[in-house]
Amino acid sequence: MNHLYNIFIKLIDNLILPFLGLFSDKIKRFQINRISLLEKIKNEIKKQKNIVWFHAASLGEYEIAVPLIKKIKEKYSSTIILTFFSESGFKLKDRIKEINHTFYLPLDTKSNARKFIDILNPEMVFFVKSEIWPNYLNEIKKRNIKTYLVESSFKKNDRYFKNPTRLLFINKLKIFDKIFTIDEESKRVLNKESINNVELTESLKIERVSEIAREKYYNTIIEKFKEDKFCIVCGSTWEKDEKIIFKYIEKSKNDNIKWIIAPHDVSKKNIQRIKRKTKLKYSIYSDISINNVHGNILILDTIGQLKNIYKYSDVSYVGGGMGKTGLHNILEACIFEIPVVIGKNYQKFKESIELVNLGAVISIKNQLEFDSEFDKLIKNEEYRFNKINKTKKYFKGKTGATNRIIKNLTL
Repeated sequence: MNHLYNIFIKLIDNLILPFLGLFSDKIKRFQINRISLLEKIKNEIKKQKNIVWFHAASLGEYEIAVPLIKKIKEKYSSTIILTFFSESGFKLKDRIKEINHTFYLPLDTKSNARKFIDILNPEMVFFVKSEIWPNYLNEIKKRNIKTYLVESSFKKNDRYFKNPTRLLFINKLKIFDKIFTIDEESKRVLNKESINNVELTESLKIERVSEIAREKYYNTIIEKFKEDKFCIVCGSTWEKDEKIIFKYIEKSKNDNIKWIIAPHDVSKKNIQRIKRKTKLKYSIYSDISINNVHGNILILDTIGQLKNIYKYSDVSYVGGGMGKTGLHNILEACIFEIPVVIGKNYQKFKESIELVNLGAVISIKNQLEFDSEFDKLIKNEEYRFNKINKTKKYFKGKTGATNRIIKNLTL
């Protein structure tokens, strides 16, 4: 199976990516960003010692791991190396204070894995969530480097446990010294596959969003835009979310409501699409200054600010759940103790299931339900407070994942 995987990776590297890059700017950038990448990494690190390597697919996964990264850096005085697979995280690398060096992850070929581990020679390795790269894990195992999977979640019908890749991934999961899971179900699923290097720690997400809520953050443009009006922040929205949101704004015609729309994709192409789709008056965040803030709709076209901007919200909508793209992190909004509305597809996430079942978060299926819920949330203060009180109840006693992981680490 390892042999077949390596053939597949070579096909991706030498044939599939070059071909798809002819039609996709994103894939083309993926290739360009990895030209002479190993040489760049070697020149930048220059044989630094006491290295701990964290790998996250993108910015969201990195954000989850921040409390753990901080604790490890403090406890072991480590040099922290962070790698991203996608460009969403790498674009913000200069804002990441906890990290010593940030790189793209070289493609998971046998040669890349060997050279990369040669350069880093890490004392510990942490993969976040579902990042399981066979050749990197093989190379790590050869060198007896302590390796951990954190914030992991598994279900019995996951792709890892389906043929034809089932045996490959089960064997790779056994390489980890510890797999830290967010729930009991994940532990049961892994144990059933004779994967016993498992520890239940709960999620790091709540510790991270609690840190964010405590941060001192003041945005003069948002302050000026909101004034003293009722504000609704719609975060990480996709086209299906935006269609419902803009239709409601158009129908309600309420000038006393301020709307901040933060699309998941802030590329110029996507912002232009949003502009074409709406007949409403709006402002674009990057185009305005403190002196020319106006209107009731502000479209946020920057990366990395949404998690703080939720603090200005009286009610929030978190996107991704109306379609199949995947619901975004609802805890970033919920931690500010505001009512939160999401789409219908939220069942893949433990916290969204718990919060909906608790009655703290509202799930809507269509335009009619969206309109009904937002009418109530805007007009009925008692209804809002009921949701807020249930959210407060949810967060009590939910921290401690970082310390539970630290206790289980061995150098």
